[in-house]
Amino acid sequence: MRFLALASLLAALVATPSLAGPFAEVGDRQLRQDVDLLKAAGLIDGPVDSWPLPWAQIDTGLDKAHDGRTLDPWLKAAVDRLDRLGDLAAQRKAVDIRLGATNDVSVARDFGTLARGKGDASGRVEFNSDVVSVALGVGYRAGAGGQDNSYLHFEPSQIAVRFGNWAVYGGYTEQWFGPGHDGALLWSNSARPIPKVGLKRLVPERIDFPVLRWLGPVQFEIFGGVLNGPRRDYANILTFGTRVGFEPARGLSIGLNRAQMLCGDGRPCGLKQISSSFIGFGNADNPTPGDPTAFLQQAGNQIAGWDISYTQRFGPVSAKFYVEAEAEDFDNIILEQYSRQVGMTLQGPWGKKGASWVATVEYADTQAASLFNGTPLESVTGGETTYPGSMYNNSLYFDGFTYRGRPIGYWTDGDSRNLSFSAAVTDTRNRRWYGSVRSVHLNFNNVGNPPFPATDPTGALRGLVSYRISANAEKFAIVTAGAELPLAFGDVRIEGRLQTDSPNTPGFRDRQAAVEVQFRQRF
Repeated sequence: MRFLALASLLAALVATPSLAGPFAEVGDRQLRQDVDLLKAAGLIDGPVDSWPLPWAQIDTGLDKAHDGRTLDPWLKAAVDRLDRLGDLAAQRKAVDIRLGATNDVSVARDFGTLARGKGDASGRVEFNSDVVSVALGVGYRAGAGGQDNSYLHFEPSQIAVRFGNWAVYGGYTEQWFGPGHDGALLWSNSARPIPKVGLKRLVPERIDFPVLRWLGPVQFEIFGGVLNGPRRDYANILTFGTRVGFEPARGLSIGLNRAQMLCGDGRPCGLKQISSSFIGFGNADNPTPGDPTAFLQQAGNQIAGWDISYTQRFGPVSAKFYVEAEAEDFDNIILEQYSRQVGMTLQGPWGKKGASWVATVEYADTQAASLFNGTPLESVTGGETTYPGSMYNNSLYFDGFTYRGRPIGYWTDGDSRNLSFSAAVTDTRNRRWYGSVRSVHLNFNNVGNPPFPATDPTGALRGLVSYRISANAEKFAIVTAGAELPLAFGDVRIEGRLQTDSPNTPGFRDRQAAVEVQFRQRF
């Protein structure tokens, strides 16, 4: 009956005037692959490692592609695909419907859109003018597990207002900070999108000011949201995300990232706490040990870091090398407890008629450690220090940097490692065939839940849950193969997964096999 009610609501929405928004959203692997191709070819200016990516920035690259220059067949195919999506984003009326089903929800969440429940349906209608974009959407998920097993949601919804080269937006906009493909350390799609309002620069431009102009095209965004789901520490915690990205040399992109948690029901939320959180001085995250008043008055939780990517073409093949590091702070604004990610993506032509391939290798370690821990530089820098249980956790907000029981950062949660190999081929009919292999080690320190007690808002001692994905160490592989097929009646994605073990299964192997099917129609 709930699905029938959802279908009726979607039908009513489709019958109303609508149109598309200003952003290319998180979730489309092929779109991101095509953007990277245009970036490597020098068509798109400025950083492209923060999503959603403004269509205004992509359109500047498409305009260059249509200036009469000769394009290689595989690059022209990417331009044609982006043209079609750009046309959808520019029209005054648009509808987007998704239907998904799987027998087992994936524990891993890469850049693509995967089902969050065994049944996952959503739809939205959009209206767009030159200034205002309004998207009204609704969805329903069944068999999601965890805190929200089955639920109605409004996550496709968003309102954006453009003024000049900026957009102010509000809704459930999904964020992805950084160049990684199999995960992002600070803001990713691991958890459901939180309700938020934000400000984003649409086209990266140089700042015409001494010294600052050396940064090249600069991208800026800031948003604030509320963690309104069930928590055991404080309800309705305010959360802010900030990113500055710039390109000081062609192909070299640098991003500076930050996340903050502050306030919440029953917590002090005055000017002192807010200013201390944003300024970052005064040991805001770390009150004097043994001082309960300072503990309750502290500003909140902060995580910050950076990412660097470099893109270069070698003949017909483009290569992108990247690294990301995000850290829990130690004292004042000093960052020393880093999680780390490194990767490389290669792209090139498959034949001479417009087909292309992409291959990525990526490694992430979410144990908080000194920056060069585990590398040849650690003996030189003294970087042997590790901090088990620190990443994504906080003594005050003891449910951690999470939303509705999932880490907001990397999907493995803290104290975990993931090595992934992925590859895909897009043929001349725009069919995308892909596969990946992951070696995952969750909670490898195996210090258990909880490693130490925390004080809840009533003053009672509670166990601190430091590992949301797996309370014990688990090491397993995930093999994935699938296809994304554009058909006359819509786009179909079929994916199969084999998993050699599962989280929270100490002492035995819980092998899993899953199939996921998704249908999407946009018009």
